Amino acid sequence: MKKILAAIRANDWWEYKIPPMLSVVYIIIQNSHYTFLSLLPSMMIAVSAIILCAIYVSLLNDATDMEDDAKAGKRNGMANYSRVQQTIFISLPLLVALCIIGYFVKFLSLASLFYFAAYVSFTLYSLPPFRLKKRGFMGIAADALGSQVFPTLFLAISFYQWTNQPIALLPLVFLTTWLFCFGLRGILWHQLADKENDKVSGLFTFVQKISDVQLSRLSIAIIILEMAAFATFIWLHALFLIIPGLILYFIYNWLLLKYCGIRQILITPKPVQYRIFMFEYYQVFLPLSLLILYACKDPINIIGLPLHFFLFRVNICGILRSIKRMFASLLLPFLSTVKK
Repeated sequence: MKKILAAIRANDWWEYKIPPMLSVVYIIIQNSHYTFLSLLPSMMIAVSAIILCAIYVSLLNDATDMEDDAKAGKRNGMANYSRVQQTIFISLPLLVALCIIGYFVKFLSLASLFYFAAYVSFTLYSLPPFRLKKRGFMGIAADALGSQVFPTLFLAISFYQWTNQPIALLPLVFLTTWLFCFGLRGILWHQLADKENDKVSGLFTFVQKISDVQLSRLSIAIIILEMAAFATFIWLHALFLIIPGLILYFIYNWLLLKYCGIRQILITPKPVQYRIFMFEYYQVFLPLSLLILYACKDPINIIGLPLHFFLFRVNICGILRSIKRMFASLLLPFLSTVKK
């Protein structure tokens, strides 16, 4: 099992990409009369489709990065397989996805259009001769669209339809803007982390073509637009009760800075200990806040909380451990004084 998870690079996307997408689903179902249990089969189908897309992307990216990874001395999971085997591995998740979409969603629908747009986007990003990964802004735009915008729009439109809600253009515009900015920050951070390896391999990505000052200014512009779009999307769905979760997130990060020296960054600079601003909120605090609201609406929806916790427990438990360490730091001086 560990070899399979390593091959499909599940550690790179399961805890980090799926929860923010599910948050959008949780936002949409708040305004429906459906219970979490009644929507669970639909969620399983939709998430299975997203998983297949992520597997396709991971395998394709490794297959097309073999030469660059070899130059940089990086391990590549596809290097031990022939071209024929690689083609089979990459094609399998796509074929299974075609079956799922064709049976449960239908090919000629807006949701399926966005779903397969994610495949197209990442194929253009990775596969020669297009190889948008090497083409500056086109590369980071393709990644942001494929990793965040298109898959989440597939989920959003599917659940608007499955819960018999109208699909309004305005919320989708702000949702798309929020996700695109979020996706841009994710790929920019990834390219920045791989900057030295990419130099060695001769892969000139967007972050190598701009200065640190330009990247810093760009990150500020992105986060302003991202926050405005996110706030508007939440406002359009009248979900002001998620604000306590947002306040807790800011308190948590203030404590991290005060007691652990862990700073918040947009993309740059990169101190020794840091967190990327809002990432943990989207991945942990937001989905849990929404599930708590959903449970308050109808106690039967409480089943969503333990299920989500079980599936995405790594990041949640990581935050709980951090909180435990901070409380220990707070209590230690007090206990020492009591003993004296």
